[in-house]
Amino acid sequence: MKIHTTKNYDAMSREAAKIIAAQVVLKPDSVLGLATGSTPLGLYAQLIDKFKNVNLDFSETRTVNLDEYQGLAPTHPQSYRFYMDENLFSKINIRPENTHLPDGLAADPVAECARYDALIRSLGGIDLQLLGIGHDGHIGFNEPGDAFVNNTNLTTLDERTIEANKRFFASAADVPRRAYTMGIGTIMAARKILLLVSGEKKADILKKALFGDITPRVPASVLQLHPDVTVIADKAALSAL
Repeated sequence: MKIHTTKNYDAMSREAAKIIAAQVVLKPDSVLGLATGSTPLGLYAQLIDKFKNVNLDFSETRTVNLDEYQGLAPTHPQSYRFYMDENLFSKINIRPENTHLPDGLAADPVAECARYDALIRSLGGIDLQLLGIGHDGHIGFNEPGDAFVNNTNLTTLDERTIEANKRFFASAADVPRRAYTMGIGTIMAARKILLLVSGEKKADILKKALFGDITPRVPASVLQLHPDVTVIADKAALSAL
């Protein structure tokens, strides 16, 4: 595991963009596992800048996202498909057919989870998986529990996750209670993992994830077992170490 310390969020975003840009240059048809939320927004802005100003080419790149809310259409402003289109896909030259997320409106959740895992396998697996970490240690929407869930699954969100995400909705009552998420096994099968963490509020959970017991009660702690993890965190996020 490699840990890179940056002075602030902007520096973290720039450093992460260099790593993903290098991945795309070295392997143009890379499969990138992407994340949503507030943490990767600066990274995505940096990638857009590299596309516009240094001709970073995404025309062969494939993407698979970590998760999607159940019950939200792709056009819903709070769906993760809408987020990705607005914050990255519509602003670079990636082909829409090469971008993939779980279907939040799938009629059969079991079949949808199986379909998504099969899709990832058909792409040859994930070359680089981008992650953030929740205040409770979740990665994707893999919440703390009694066991690591291996495959893509439909999970019930913890109240703390709902509380953290309500800022994107009119109220906490509007946050969907369930979401599709890549399982821990799917994430761990990625060839490389890039974990971004910013802010003092994440300091304690980051310390537990990187140096505490490996336990499903802190889902991100499983990353200690992966052979190629790069953590990029600002000084505030690393202040508990």
